[in-house]
Amino acid sequence: MSAPRFIRRTLALFGWARRDADMSEEMRHHLALLTEELVRAGMTRDAAITEAHRRFGSVLRMKEAGHDERRAPLVEHLVRDARHMARGLARSPGFAAAVILTLGVGIGGNTAIFSVVDQVLLRPLPYPDGDRLVVLFERFDSSGPSLEIGRTAPCNCVSPANWLDWGRDNRTLTGIAVWRNAPVTLVGVGEPVRLNNQLVSGEFFPVLGVRPLLGRTINANDDRTKMARVAVISHRLWQQRFGASPEVIGRSVQMNGAATEIIGVMPESFRFLFQDNDVWTPMQLDRTIAWRQTAGRFLDTVARIKPDRTLAAAQADLGGIAERLAATFEFNKRTGVRLVPLRQELTGQVQVSLLVLYAAVGVLFSIACVNVANLLLVRGSKRGREIAVRTALGAGRAAIVRQLLVESLLLALAGGGLGIALAHWSLDALLAFAPPNLLRVPELTVDTRVLAYALGMSVITGIVCGMVPALTVGLRPIAVTLRAGGIAVTHATRLRQVLVVSQVALTVILLCGAGLLARTLLALNSVDRGFDKNNVLTMELSISPRRYDDAQRAEFYRSVLEQLRGIPGVEAAAASNSLPIVGSPRGGTGFHLRGTPEVPPNQQPVTLVRVVTPGYFRTLRIPVLRGREFSDADTASAGFVVNDAFAKAYFAAVEPLGAEMAVGMQRENPHLRIIGVVGDVSEVSVRQTAQPTVFYNEATMAEFAMTLMLRTSRPDATVGPAIAAIHRLDPNLPVTKVRTFESALVESLARERLNAVVSSGFALSGLLLAALGVYGLLAYIVAERTREIAIRVALGAHLQRLTRSVVGRGLRLVAIGAVLGVAGSLALLRSLRTLLFDVTPYDVPTYATVVALLCAVAAIASYVPARHAARVEPLLVLRDD
Repeated sequence: MSAPRFIRRTLALFGWARRDADMSEEMRHHLALLTEELVRAGMTRDAAITEAHRRFGSVLRMKEAGHDERRAPLVEHLVRDARHMARGLARSPGFAAAVILTLGVGIGGNTAIFSVVDQVLLRPLPYPDGDRLVVLFERFDSSGPSLEIGRTAPCNCVSPANWLDWGRDNRTLTGIAVWRNAPVTLVGVGEPVRLNNQLVSGEFFPVLGVRPLLGRTINANDDRTKMARVAVISHRLWQQRFGASPEVIGRSVQMNGAATEIIGVMPESFRFLFQDNDVWTPMQLDRTIAWRQTAGRFLDTVARIKPDRTLAAAQADLGGIAERLAATFEFNKRTGVRLVPLRQELTGQVQVSLLVLYAAVGVLFSIACVNVANLLLVRGSKRGREIAVRTALGAGRAAIVRQLLVESLLLALAGGGLGIALAHWSLDALLAFAPPNLLRVPELTVDTRVLAYALGMSVITGIVCGMVPALTVGLRPIAVTLRAGGIAVTHATRLRQVLVVSQVALTVILLCGAGLLARTLLALNSVDRGFDKNNVLTMELSISPRRYDDAQRAEFYRSVLEQLRGIPGVEAAAASNSLPIVGSPRGGTGFHLRGTPEVPPNQQPVTLVRVVTPGYFRTLRIPVLRGREFSDADTASAGFVVNDAFAKAYFAAVEPLGAEMAVGMQRENPHLRIIGVVGDVSEVSVRQTAQPTVFYNEATMAEFAMTLMLRTSRPDATVGPAIAAIHRLDPNLPVTKVRTFESALVESLARERLNAVVSSGFALSGLLLAALGVYGLLAYIVAERTREIAIRVALGAHLQRLTRSVVGRGLRLVAIGAVLGVAGSLALLRSLRTLLFDVTPYDVPTYATVVALLCAVAAIASYVPARHAARVEPLLVLRDD
């Protein structure tokens, strides 16, 4: 030993002589063990001796100062522990960043989805006692005719006669209101604009229990026939078109060509079913005529249950009335009534999707927690000897566990703060990604409820994750920890292996669910819709019946289409009352075939109805299978075109061409011939098979609101000339929803796209965390076995065999987790059945792809520490031994 080194060592030992004299034999033994451990960790022996005495000296100084940890207040302990742990984390920035980022991702995603679930599903409806509001549907029994028209269970809108009878005879409802969507055109207040309007009965606002911000709402007197036209407007329209002026009350404006007085402005928070509704006007339905003989079912309803009655009681009450009406009137035979809570009607389309996403982000959060527990366990294992020495010098077990929990809580709170920031950003991205009408909320915010949720998650996460190292390291026997070798390490390693297997299993479930939803989106995008959606420009146009009679309307649309067909690049142009798949055809209605027995309307076979102009099938390239399509020479009595589904359902054994039928869409329903059969198109939804459909010529049944369709080689360049051509015919007509048919179809799949994209993002995040878990475990094992590996390499072990050994160990863990994950997926993913299309919850290609992807990522994660083990230099590792 050189002289300088000998002097330094002597001075160091002399400096600690007094404290060495105060130490017990056990303490000196622990000091020696700690010194040897620090040497093995890479310190020189002099530095190790100094560091060992420094650690023991801090404990002795605490004892000399008379510090009694058990008598100090708990708050003092917590503050001191927090400071101490914060300094320790500052010395390990990489570890702290990894934990905070992992928790931030888990808590942020969970908080974002919870914010949506909270505002859409959990919060009270924005009406007084909103849980007592219901909607009513007429329901046909299974033996009656029905169509898949988009609602759960065979049901339909309500007839005016039944609405009046229900309102008069029920004993459980405070009122039943009816409404219909009927857009209007506002002119004279800036540029002409098409507004979403709801025709409502006088009971509408009293049933909802809402009050206006300004003026008054529609009452029973306004709803009488032939009364002056009045309107209640939304807060948004009041601000955008009327400058938020209070003098708007009493102002007369032109809506659909008629003078209309504005009588009220609703609060900003008021919404009913449709987020973009602008106007409410009185329905003014004649309540005195015999509606059963003159009209069908076309009203939507909302009702309020009395405070002392239940939904079941109201269902029984209305059901009894429906049974009496069915026995009295042929019109109501086999017809009942169904009550649905308003919240269910509002959220029915997205409830399952949101719950699935919430479950998915819950799985991601579990993966993040497992990863954090792994990281904390590694950190606790590395501090095991330090904790054992502190325990030997008098530190209580409770104090050790408390410190580990405080460290975990600090990290969890920091991760929660990051998660809240990520959640705020995610909500903005979610609103930009999903159409507002899909989520049915005007905005998504991280408010007090969501902040409390995030804080609670952070605290619980900190406690749960912190308990793992606290129970495995903080309560480990001192002698076991200080003794070199394997029992303590083995237990920690086994626990980490269990955690990694759990992480992999959860990741497989998440990946399989996301894969099934992604397969669904691909299937919906690639399904044969029966028409060519490419290079079709669409726009909506509505003219006022007060300014155009039937003859003028037909001539106007004929002129518009003639002008559009003359635009350069336009190959064909037509119009329809709505777009197939994206829009909604007229609801199911009965029809009568000439030569068959006459039956009541509710016992007739049913069909969907669509109103189109000549050139419709040519524009969308829907094939004409038999006969012909409409032409410009056809008159109102030319006949019908039916789809192939109609022909197969009702003319399976005979030729439909030339057959005559009457469709119950008008007061006068003459029998007209079937002149053509066209290919099937799913009119309601891409998920549903084509329903029997009858196409009216627009000359046969008047439609004032139409969707124009132009097949053009340059959709973007055609927009301007098309709008200019329309305004040359009528400059006061607003042209709305100008878009390509392809973009409209993409928007119609917004819910499926949201499910697939968000769940895939969660799944990929979980896959990354699982890969980090596998890598961290193997890296830890390699670090623990570095000396063993060095000895084996020095004795001639083959490097490739070492690499395969480490990679194989990682893949074995992944294989166990994959098997458990696949089993869990088979059991749990059955709940996705209603969201899937053209794929089952047990889709083998999806499961095989997930397992292959996981194995590939795991192999990469395992290979990195394996290569590190193979590159160990034996001389550098063993030189201190």
